[in-house]
Amino acid sequence: MDPKAVVRQFWASYEKGDLDITGDIYVSPDLVIHPSSGFEFTRESWLAIEKDLVAAFDDLSVEVLDQVAEGAKVATRWKVTATQKAEFLGVPSQGRTATLHGTTFDIIQDGQLVEH
Repeated sequence: MDPKAVVRQFWASYEKGDLDITGDIYVSPDLVIHPSSGFEFTRESWLAIEKDLVAAFDDLSVEVLDQVAEGAKVATRWKVTATQKAEFLGVPSQGRTATLHGTTFDIIQDGQLVEH
């Protein structure tokens, strides 16, 4: 499968909110994470924080803005918009809509993210 299509399908699945399914289908058990935040994540700890995000926000929308691929490596610029309904990372809900822009570089192998 085309690596760009895999990443687009990952984000489409993420947007649906069932990250167990997203993880099973699109995320390698041996995923290596390269976070920009300075935190170190395992596959499990990364999916856990993403599940917390999905649980704390309603109306989650993911838009893939740009993609560039070279072989199995895919750069994706994306936007996530959602309304906070519960505390997230210690921040209480104000019921406001938030938008997060990001860029990820993924390596795809056998239809799954092996690096993110």
